[in-house]
Amino acid sequence: MRWLSLLLPLLFWPQAARPVDDAERARLAAERQALIDGFAQEELACQQRFFVNDCVEDVRRRRREALAPLRARELELDDVERQQRAAERRAAIEAKQREQAARPAPASAPELPPRSPAEPASAGPASPASASQPSSAEAQARAAKAAERARASQRRREEAEAALQRVRRRLAEREAAGKSAAPLPVPGAASGPGR
Repeated sequence: MRWLSLLLPLLFWPQAARPVDDAERARLAAERQALIDGFAQEELACQQRFFVNDCVEDVRRRRREALAPLRARELELDDVERQQRAAERRAAIEAKQREQAARPAPASAPELPPRSPAEPASAGPASPASASQPSSAEAQARAAKAAERARASQRRREEAEAALQRVRRRLAEREAAGKSAAPLPVPGAASGPGR
């Protein structure tokens, strides 16, 4: 019961903080857009002056300085939101762990001999406990998939070994026939001294 009193404020606190964050984000976006529009007008006015580049650089510098506090505030809001999501996730994980710990342990089913993945699921004795537990069917499906992956991996290894053996055999045949590949030229030797 004590953990419930600790969990309730965490559950309701983020929801109460989010509308403020949304309002703050909307205000920041509106302020940002107003600043950008104002500086765009100033930049257009710079085009009419003789020293265009200096004017444009000055406007851009002032725009960066004006937008920097807004960006800092947005980063703070992002950080707070990230911390809230992390707290929510931790609380959910802890609640799930407590729920699993509170559940009674399932009665152990009599152990059956392991089946090979090639055998159909209907083979072997069917017990009412295994029929009511979908997890054993899931476990068998996972085991079948794992066995298939192992077979595919073995096939790939065998194919790679066979390809390597073919390459070695061809190299040996070429060497026996007296055909060998010429070595590559040395990089410095190809260019003459006058080049």
